[in-house]
Amino acid sequence: MEKAASEPRQNGLRSRWVLAYIWIAGLTLYCAALLLVNKRQAVWVNDLAWTLASAIAAATCFHTARFVAGPRRRAWLLLALGCTSWFIGQLHWNYSQLVLNVSLPFPSIAQFFYSAFAVFAIACVWQLPTSPNRTPFTFKQLGNIGLVTCCLVVTVVLGILEPALQIDVPAFYLWIALAHTVLVVATFLVALYALWTYRWGASWSLMLMLTVGACIYAISNLIYAHSLLTGSYLPDDLVNVSWLIMFGLVAVAGREQCWALRQDRSRMAPKPSRERWLEAVVPALLIIIMVIVAVSSAAALTPRVIAWTAALFILFAIMLGAREAWIQKEAQQLTTELVATNEQLQATNAELRLSEARYRELNTALEQRVTERTIQLKSAYDELEGFSYAVAHDLKAPLRAINGFAHLLEAELDPQLSDAARDYLARIRNGSLKMATLIDDLLAYSHIDRRGLHQNVVSLPALVDSVVGHYSDEIQRRHVALGVQVAPITLRIDADGIALALRNLFENALKYTRARQAPRIDITAHRQGSGVLLTFADNGIGFDMEYHDHIFKIFQRLHRDDQYPGTGIGLALVRKAVERVGGRVWAESKAGEGAAFHVELPGSVVV
Repeated sequence: MEKAASEPRQNGLRSRWVLAYIWIAGLTLYCAALLLVNKRQAVWVNDLAWTLASAIAAATCFHTARFVAGPRRRAWLLLALGCTSWFIGQLHWNYSQLVLNVSLPFPSIAQFFYSAFAVFAIACVWQLPTSPNRTPFTFKQLGNIGLVTCCLVVTVVLGILEPALQIDVPAFYLWIALAHTVLVVATFLVALYALWTYRWGASWSLMLMLTVGACIYAISNLIYAHSLLTGSYLPDDLVNVSWLIMFGLVAVAGREQCWALRQDRSRMAPKPSRERWLEAVVPALLIIIMVIVAVSSAAALTPRVIAWTAALFILFAIMLGAREAWIQKEAQQLTTELVATNEQLQATNAELRLSEARYRELNTALEQRVTERTIQLKSAYDELEGFSYAVAHDLKAPLRAINGFAHLLEAELDPQLSDAARDYLARIRNGSLKMATLIDDLLAYSHIDRRGLHQNVVSLPALVDSVVGHYSDEIQRRHVALGVQVAPITLRIDADGIALALRNLFENALKYTRARQAPRIDITAHRQGSGVLLTFADNGIGFDMEYHDHIFKIFQRLHRDDQYPGTGIGLALVRKAVERVGGRVWAESKAGEGAAFHVELPGSVVV
């Protein structure tokens, strides 16, 4: 597994650096060719190598621009245009040297295209940092600009100012040469400023390549300009390879940009350690650049150049000191804020600890109260159980005795009883039986809350058939037209509780159809959404919808007991049993046109 995982990573690295390997091989062939040819042939080798290098760099930048968007796309298009501009200038140079066999005058059309490369490169660098990576402009950035500008001026003054003033050429030519040199050096310093100032994630490596390439470009141009001014330029000079290295770094940076787009976003976050490293290295690098230029230009130093250079070095030191003082002040402010934040955090932690202690105390008190309430509830539950036992046994026993003795009294005194006395005894017996029935219904109603929910997997058609089967004798005796259409649905539900509810609904339908010549009851059940809808419809006496919710309350009845006997508990028990399993029950009716009771069971009980 590890070997298989490492192979794609190694292939990715090889494809990342394949262009760099090809460029190194090309540089090796170029250096070997310069060693084996004469000076005239070296001109051909140089011109063809510069032309090919700029063309490959331009093609690579155009290819990179196709895979990026936004400011980065504009940046790589600008750099591609810069390389194309150099390529056009090099074609003009080749035509003059290789075809016409004449030296290219200065300034010339080619020089315009070479200078345009620097302009495009500077514009590219300003586009590369995307907006999320930009930091607010601060005094430190102003100091960065000042230090880079000071280094630029020192480089120009030491490198070409004195040789340019001593050469006998028109001032117009000198200003053009100075402008070109400033653009070239500014290319490197702007790239260095961008690398130094902005925050870079995965683009760090490609920006470093562009900065190194711009550095080589600036140094080689200064050396080339100095050699032209002093008349010491040779076609096989080592400086000539610098153009190839510069364009190679541009091409490899384009390849690096494409590779960075395919990497994990978490690897693209800027690294603080890298930023601190740059913060320490870049000022030292600027000083080293100025020292190197000063040492290399020692032979051309004059009192005028020394005075200008000394003033610039002093200005550089002042700006560096002011910048470091501002950074120190910012660091001190951050330290102060960090200390204040730490103190606030400690205070918050202390408050949190106190809150936790109070929470533990409250939690302990709450647990104690819950324990007390649990004991009280258990005591109340035990009392309720005792009450239920008393109702079931102690109250029903006297009722049985009343009914039994009333029956014995009627049998004993039957010949002597008047019609009124016989009616009184019948009322005594009916009252005791009704009281016993009411006690049974009350016990069932109270027991529905106290009994647990025993879930079973049951077939709904089988459950409905078992409910209807209890009343088969009455259905046949009264010739009730019964229609049952129940879909084959399986439920995981408290079957006993639902069966009790269905029995009460069916009893209710049987009771209120007794006055009909052709009674009819329809039972349907089907899926509705994710749940189940059961309906018990009859053609009984119905009721006014004004009382549609009233009928589900305990002891609430719409008819007199002598018309339709009952306790007023059945429908209340139906509602409680259905709601315990997460369902709901409601009724629809018109007076004299029958009624329909609907039971909706939730989708959670459907298997």
